[in-house]
Amino acid sequence: MKIFVTSDIHGNKALVYIILEIVKKENINALIIAGDITPKGFYELYKNGLRYKFRSVFNLKNREDILRGDKRMVKARLDLLGFIEISKDNFSMIKSKQREELRRICKLLLKTIDIPVYMLIGNDDHIPDEGWHRILNDYGIFDLNLRTYTLGEFKIAGFQYVLPTPWNTNNELPEDELAKKLRNIERRVDRKTILITHSPPKGILDKVTDGLCVGSESIFNLVKEKQPFFHIFGHIHEAFGHAKIDNTICCNVSCLWTDWLLRGYIVDTKEKSIKRIKKEILLKEIEDMMAKANLHL
Repeated sequence: MKIFVTSDIHGNKALVYIILEIVKKENINALIIAGDITPKGFYELYKNGLRYKFRSVFNLKNREDILRGDKRMVKARLDLLGFIEISKDNFSMIKSKQREELRRICKLLLKTIDIPVYMLIGNDDHIPDEGWHRILNDYGIFDLNLRTYTLGEFKIAGFQYVLPTPWNTNNELPEDELAKKLRNIERRVDRKTILITHSPPKGILDKVTDGLCVGSESIFNLVKEKQPFFHIFGHIHEAFGHAKIDNTICCNVSCLWTDWLLRGYIVDTKEKSIKRIKKEILLKEIEDMMAKANLHL
């Protein structure tokens, strides 16, 4: 069985289209997205003379080309790339928009592929766990939050919590409370498990830009003790890659959504192997994807 695993698409539906291409091209049997699925790139658009200007905390790649044309085309491009317009920093509006976008992404995935899809909530998905579960259930997508499923000869176990960040995001817990939550799944984890967490384990593919390791010690200890065959996570965009904790294959599968860069791994449960996937979306592909968006969304 071949499983495609990725994370941190942050509402970038252009990345979703690339995921769908990979699923078809590689004959993928199941898809797992390990958190941060909904948009975080909120913006304001305004006109300065003949040009549109873009205000956001995130950089916009190829800004001049994305902002050319009429307002409808500009907003369609930004929507495709995971940027959502709001009039001000309104947290209730952010949560509402994220719920809308989660439904759109679920609909897009399931209109195009007919394989099991598993999703884990991320810290930047500001949707209550029960609301998240309800939306996924509406679309027949498996919710990995503190849940375990059987897939072929393996179990898939999910855990959504992360350590506190400077941005006060969702599902953050200090290490001692995270460890208590982890007990909900630790008995289900064994050598025949694919463990999906949003947070990395401490010291494994968890370094941020300043070199600090920000992964969880409790997650590291669980992996060290239980030795799941695969451990999949995201959260730390700077640390994409794979490593091992003893016999456990660990993969940070986070994308670079603002760079339009899909990253992930194909996990082959039969061969007990992984294959790295990296695919950058070129600017010339955006218009074709917009046509697809008009057809499918």
